[in-house]
Amino acid sequence: MEEQEEEQEQEQVIQIFKECEPNYKKLASNLREALKCLLDENKIAYLDVYDRVKDINSFVDKISRKNYQDPFKDIEDICGLRIVCYYPNDVTKIKNIIYDEFVVHESQDKGDLLEPDKFGYRSYHIIIEVKREWLKAPNFRGLGGLKAELQIRTILMHAWADVSHKLSYKKKEHIPPIFQRKLFQLSALFEIADDRFETLRKEREEYKNTLFNAKGEFDINQELNLDSLSAFLDYYFIDKMHEDKSNAQLLDELIKYKVSLNDLFLSYIKIKDKLPEIEQEVMGKRKIKWSQTGVVRHILCLTNDPYWIDERRRFEGAAFNSNKVTEIQRKRLSETN
Repeated sequence: MEEQEEEQEQEQVIQIFKECEPNYKKLASNLREALKCLLDENKIAYLDVYDRVKDINSFVDKISRKNYQDPFKDIEDICGLRIVCYYPNDVTKIKNIIYDEFVVHESQDKGDLLEPDKFGYRSYHIIIEVKREWLKAPNFRGLGGLKAELQIRTILMHAWADVSHKLSYKKKEHIPPIFQRKLFQLSALFEIADDRFETLRKEREEYKNTLFNAKGEFDINQELNLDSLSAFLDYYFIDKMHEDKSNAQLLDELIKYKVSLNDLFLSYIKIKDKLPEIEQEVMGKRKIKWSQTGVVRHILCLTNDPYWIDERRRFEGAAFNSNKVTEIQRKRLSETN
């Protein structure tokens, strides 16, 4: 009789879960997009935001293991999300954003559960619910009262969690004694690396400040590297689009043609007043404009003969070929000078 009642209760729970599942999936996908928007607005770099909804087997298994009497109230991670960022300080920034933007029911830093001389799983867990005003938006209608578990980790915390999960060791007691020391050592290395990356980021920002003099002017006598080039571009071409990936490619080109920051500055000053007119002539009626690296490459085409010769060969026969226009511009500059 008791077994029959348990089976009926389980079937009822499964039926309710199936009815609720679409709403949890809707909550997960919409929260993922909302979180990505909040991270972008606050200029916090992140690897990704992941979402998932527990499958029915995992849900039923958790009820059995934990002996929950009211599973839809007691299980708060039916909807789960995970933000993977790059630096430990960003975990704190993200946590503060979450407290501002959502209803927070509870939170826990898993690292606080570790003893001072132990290393292991680190992650920040928060149980959240969308605010009442969010429920007016079409993508959140009907989702009131639904909770989600949000995990915030650095990429190294994420890596450690994945590796340790692969080994299937969820508790210290699960680990054979001969492996415990090795795992603690590995965990410590991940934690130390997290701290070192944070220190490196801070020192990099301090280094960037040294690229400017007391008046806030860029020092063109700096050695050429990715950070000094990025600072140069942001200083002289602040109105143009900044592209980190293109900066690295441009740096390789400058090194190849032995162009220093001082050389680049002198070339820029030489044609500075003519650049708006040249850009209009090259781009024509196209709506897109030069990016920061695009401006520099055209400056090089106009002022650096080896660079121009190679660039002309590279784009010969292309569908959109500005070589003829650039050739005319080079002739004008030589006549002017």
